[in-house]
Amino acid sequence: MRKNPSLLPAIFLCLVPAASYAVSVPLPTKDITLNLQVFIQPQVQINENGAPNGTDASYDLFVRRTRLQVNGDVGTNWSYYFQVDNANFGKFGNFTSRMIVQDAWVAFGPFGTKGDNVLLVEGGLIFYPNARFTITSSANQPNIEGHPDMLRGFTSAVFPGTRSTGLQVRGWGLDKKIGFRGGIYEGVQPTSAATGPNYHHYPAFGLFVNADLIGSEEGSYLYQSIYFAKDPILSISVALTYQADALRTLKGLANQRSLTSTVFLEYPLTEQQELIAILAGYLYGNGNGSRDTGKGLSLDVGFRYEFVRPYVTLEYFNSDDCTPSAGPGGVTAAQCVQAHTADSRNARFGLDFYINKSQNHVLLEFSLNRGQSAFGAQSIAAASATAGYSPFVPAGQQPLASLGRTASKSFAMSWNCFF
Repeated sequence: MRKNPSLLPAIFLCLVPAASYAVSVPLPTKDITLNLQVFIQPQVQINENGAPNGTDASYDLFVRRTRLQVNGDVGTNWSYYFQVDNANFGKFGNFTSRMIVQDAWVAFGPFGTKGDNVLLVEGGLIFYPNARFTITSSANQPNIEGHPDMLRGFTSAVFPGTRSTGLQVRGWGLDKKIGFRGGIYEGVQPTSAATGPNYHHYPAFGLFVNADLIGSEEGSYLYQSIYFAKDPILSISVALTYQADALRTLKGLANQRSLTSTVFLEYPLTEQQELIAILAGYLYGNGNGSRDTGKGLSLDVGFRYEFVRPYVTLEYFNSDDCTPSAGPGGVTAAQCVQAHTADSRNARFGLDFYINKSQNHVLLEFSLNRGQSAFGAQSIAAASATAGYSPFVPAGQQPLASLGRTASKSFAMSWNCFF
């Protein structure tokens, strides 16, 4: 009974169409700007066999994101951004506040912060640029949650919301035909010399480059999954990350390495009809025998007709085989047991209804989940998301995240509201 009243304020706010992305606060000087923005994202999630008894469906009504954002400029050479977020409030009946500072950075542009060619030096709590969808607006993903199951080797404990403290260079050039960001980041750091990873305290490095082959999508801090464009947009991006001795595997410390690439296409037929397709590949080298070392693929295809966009999402991840071998650098059978324990085969089908473009829209999504998935009964665990329980699995049955099990079904509704 506690869930419904907690959601009512968010739901009532969403009934009001958003007029703009932010509210500008008048200041006594024209050299400084201050913009305020509120983002509320109520969600309903139903997971087959997700109840504690393992046979009934679980029903969760919660607020996936509750954010207050502050941003602006100081003169023509400085900009800033600050955001707090209370994620998953009410999920699994847990109303404990988990409000955190999720973004906090300042940027200096020696030649200005706006224009067709911009270079920024940026520092603070910022995105770790491991893939395009990581630096895509959470309110404008191709589906409800993007592709969290395609992120491998990045734990929420050390990369909350895929952010990290760091210093990077960001910007765009060639008259907004290429976007870039990259630098040095805190990444994974030691918890103890005996058991924690990275006791050498090495930093992390990341680089992201986006080339606009047709049209342009540069000029903002985040990318989008739909622009409601009048002209075609075609881009391809590449992202690389590396951190030495950042991960602990059964064999010992391993480097964190990733290479991802994304092709983005938005092809309008008219202003009311357009095709959107996003294809991404993922290559992870996170240690021999690790379940997170392998290859992944995601595909998002949607077609917007006026205010509705039907879409299909496919996700695939397969870890590398681990074969026991003798000699220096070899692995034992015991060090190979995690391989293929977190593979993914997920399919999602949805409808996106635009009330005021991406400022206010509702997504309805049905999922088939096999292996590791952010949805389905396999996403519920006592140790994650403060569920407090794991669905019951009778003795002799395969784990919920096993590819040998029948795909679990889930339904989700997400309402994205900007003010």
